[in-house]
Amino acid sequence: MFTIWFMGLPSSGKSTLAKQVENELNKQEYNIENLDGDGLRQKLHPELGFSKEDRRINNKRTVYISKLLNKNGIPTMVAQITPFRESQSQAREIIGSESEFVLVYVKCDIEECKKRDPKGLYQKAEEGKIENFTGVNHPFQEPLNPDIVVDSEGLSTEEGVDHVMARLDEMGILQEHLDEEYSFSLSRDEEPEIRERLEDLGYLDE
Repeated sequence: MFTIWFMGLPSSGKSTLAKQVENELNKQEYNIENLDGDGLRQKLHPELGFSKEDRRINNKRTVYISKLLNKNGIPTMVAQITPFRESQSQAREIIGSESEFVLVYVKCDIEECKKRDPKGLYQKAEEGKIENFTGVNHPFQEPLNPDIVVDSEGLSTEEGVDHVMARLDEMGILQEHLDEEYSFSLSRDEEPEIRERLEDLGYLDE
């Protein structure tokens, strides 16, 4: 089982990329649960603000939701800013203890993010109207060892999806899921019977 965690600056394109990767995996019959950061905040913990501690709590709660879903056979997709390396490492440590954890850094220059910002939040933060806005008046720490880096400034969304899917394939993440889905075990009594049938069919001929 696996969790693919997309992180990056506001308006870097992480949610868009995550959704498109989800669509691609759905085509391959993966039933993904998409845990979008904004949606989780609004529905599960709207009381949290954007201080360092609140962000830490928000990230940790999402980590445990992902772990629980993975434990029950549901792969997850997460799109959250995840600005602190502590939270990035914590997600890998907690989820990766039982499932595959893939950290995708959606990299984009902050000036380009400002241009893409549909709500003008960067400008409001620069004007002092928004506090604790990542990249302006709140820190953002680039991940030290991301599993996948997508340059969303240099690549189109389609190219970014292709890059993520290719890397997942190289890492064996998708094949491991298929192995889990189709794995089965035989008892001592069943094994001779199955072997005999395979020999009769010619599959075990030397």
